[in-house]
Amino acid sequence: MEIASGLIKLKPNSNEKVEKWRSTLSEHLDESLATLRDEGVEIESWFRVEIEGQEYLLWYMRAESIQRAFEVSQKLKHPIDKFHYELLAEITAENGNLIAKPLLNLSI
Repeated sequence: MEIASGLIKLKPNSNEKVEKWRSTLSEHLDESLATLRDEGVEIESWFRVEIEGQEYLLWYMRAESIQRAFEVSQKLKHPIDKFHYELLAEITAENGNLIAKPLLNLSI
């Protein structure tokens, strides 16, 4: 399994759109999970983080292949995928996508 994580710096006043994104993905849970299965993703987690007054989304993913997961996700097979990427594009600040470098991954 491979892991990936990153921060997405949010545009100001994105709270309502973040909540819409969260609630829509939760309400369409079967479709969201089907997307993960198609991508070979075992875990995808999202967190809201505030650092010095700036809002971010922190994401974490564990998948068979991170590259394959991103390639499959770009095919937008499920309508929820299109919604996910369009809304993230609306709320992400300019140059606001920061990818973390994995240092340590412990698992039992």
